[in-house]
Amino acid sequence: MIQETIKLYGLFGDPVGHSLSPFFQNEAFRILGINAVYFPFHVKAEDLAGAVAAIRHLNMGGVNLTIPHKEAVIPFLDKLEGDAALSGSVNTIVNRDGELTGYSTDGEGFLLSLQREAGFEPRGKTGVILGAGGSARVVAFRLAQEGLAALYLVNRSAERALALREDLRERLGFKAEYVTSRAELEKAVAAADLVINTTPVGMYPDSRRMPDFPLEYCRSGCLVCDLVYRP
Repeated sequence: MIQETIKLYGLFGDPVGHSLSPFFQNEAFRILGINAVYFPFHVKAEDLAGAVAAIRHLNMGGVNLTIPHKEAVIPFLDKLEGDAALSGSVNTIVNRDGELTGYSTDGEGFLLSLQREAGFEPRGKTGVILGAGGSARVVAFRLAQEGLAALYLVNRSAERALALREDLRERLGFKAEYVTSRAELEKAVAAADLVINTTPVGMYPDSRRMPDFPLEYCRSGCLVCDLVYRP
């Protein structure tokens, strides 16, 4: 039953219809006895500033962010902490008395999944990341921090990939490579221990689409990960 003192949380994205977050979060609130509710909000890019302002106006506890807002939201926040400050990508906003702080749990969550579910340790390994958006940024930074030996960035837009490469160099002293041709991509995939899709390709309801990369070049034992959790 909705109570007067209930706390409102939510998810901002475009699209949001595919997300299972409302189910997970509301079930967690129920199990833990937390007087709160979590809703998905379809927020277009041009409406993001107003949506963030509404967090304060409605005294929301906070929100999660998904495509395409993880980087674009930063100018509307009061401060960044942890991985969000380092990578320039935010997936969580916490409202404390009107002060909005951005965090990112993407990198830590991805690393724990690699270690616990796949038994994979990044140190000394070679990785390929498809995409250069918010999720790609925080995953790249976390893998670099964990001792990844080499990283190849693959993205349709050279500008975003090169910006990520430069940020990795400036902030961590880590040298990533931007893949500029099909031949370079095939070579990178053939050398990879880890290939990660951070693009929305294959997201529900268009689940039959596949990222355009040469899977047949993956060597035996290469781990392929997809951040699209609802294909």
